[in-house]
Amino acid sequence: MGSRGMKTSPLLALAPVLRRQFGVFTVDQARDAGIPAWLLSELCGKGELERLYRGVYGSVLHPDGADRRWMAAQLAGGDRVVISHRAAAHLHGLQYTGTRSRPDLELSTRRGARRLPGELRVHTQVPFRDTDVTDVGVWRVTSVPWTLASLAYRLGPSRTEQAVGAAIAGDLLTVDELAGCVPRLRFCAGVQILRDLITRLSPDLRLTRSEAERLVLRLVGEAGLPKPEVNHRVVDASGHVRELDLAWPTWGVCVEIDLHPSHQGTIGRHADGRRQNDLVIRWTILRFDDLDLQFDAVSVIEVIRRTLAHAGAPV
Repeated sequence: MGSRGMKTSPLLALAPVLRRQFGVFTVDQARDAGIPAWLLSELCGKGELERLYRGVYGSVLHPDGADRRWMAAQLAGGDRVVISHRAAAHLHGLQYTGTRSRPDLELSTRRGARRLPGELRVHTQVPFRDTDVTDVGVWRVTSVPWTLASLAYRLGPSRTEQAVGAAIAGDLLTVDELAGCVPRLRFCAGVQILRDLITRLSPDLRLTRSEAERLVLRLVGEAGLPKPEVNHRVVDASGHVRELDLAWPTWGVCVEIDLHPSHQGTIGRHADGRRQNDLVIRWTILRFDDLDLQFDAVSVIEVIRRTLAHAGAPV
């Protein structure tokens, strides 16, 4: 029998896309291939296509499965949505994250993202940058450092250290890359796990006391704030002489710098909470650590500025 009378599927022009995307495509991709939206509706009515999400379709000739569902969700989310958390860890092949079997899909959104279907598990993240997103095959996922940072609160200290160590050993991650995520995750659960881990893994990230004090002085000067006194001595409520790392006596504001892994020296390093409370009566005490100064200096200066302004300083 000749080929006369045999019908060619209108989806043939989409064959490369369907092969690459597990049988899933968007209405825009169909339009680019010369397939109008009305024809997609007609094919759905004939049972050749199914509408998976608004603007996202799937060919019934391709088997259903996790890859197909993940791709449909990714396409439905648009460019401002990425696969994240355990799903991203699975795609990166990260060890010690509990993702040997394919986990449920998790997505993270950036500002301006399309509204996603309610059944998807979506995390509204603090703003992440383009460098926090990478491609793994056809998938758009959070980078390795961002993925591990977002999972720290679930994994806990021990498993986070194992996962980070394995990623470093496999050349998937550097300590500096992980540290770069910390400032933007400072309000997320588990960020302290990362800070402690970074300090243990990278001693060269630690500042000496004099370096930390000089850094704060420089930042304060660049911000146009009043210059503080260094190692200002005071007598606390219990009669003990204490040293404050940086102080503005006129307004009763001081900054104490905590160095990892131990706190040694003046009240901010070795005194317990009760001793510090002896100073609270007369002073507003701000505490920052060396990682705050190195990776989140903007927030440090902003807190100092607000505190001085509240105390009446001309800022």
